[in-house]
Amino acid sequence: MRNRISLILLFCCLISACQHENPCRVTIGETNFSIDPNTDANYAPLFHVGGYIYLTGGHHGVVVVRTALTEFVAYERTCPCNNHSRVEMSKDWSGLLECPECHTLFNVYNFGYPMDGGATSCPLYQYSTTYDGSRLYVY
Repeated sequence: MRNRISLILLFCCLISACQHENPCRVTIGETNFSIDPNTDANYAPLFHVGGYIYLTGGHHGVVVVRTALTEFVAYERTCPCNNHSRVEMSKDWSGLLECPECHTLFNVYNFGYPMDGGATSCPLYQYSTTYDGSRLYVY
């Protein structure tokens, strides 16, 4: 009887030790849209490299950044640290998105990973983008 109880306890300990919660779990929403980042005045900030815009979609919105003449990145604005805060472009526009709540800085040029010393080691969720020279697709 003792052996059974010991075996059951050991089994429970092993199972619980193997169940780690994913610390980078961030809530995202449905996102599937296309825009004209070259001539549509609604997206004028994207006419130049380094420009960015906030768009609806996802969970807390999407930020699109033009990182090169023919390259764009799109990130979920939900902070992976707390899932209810919305990241914003830093005031000095240094390519960093900042969470106003935990103050973690995320680098848009490094796949949305946080800078050293942030409250999380998890990156922002990055949406897929495709640019065909005239339209940008975000999904």
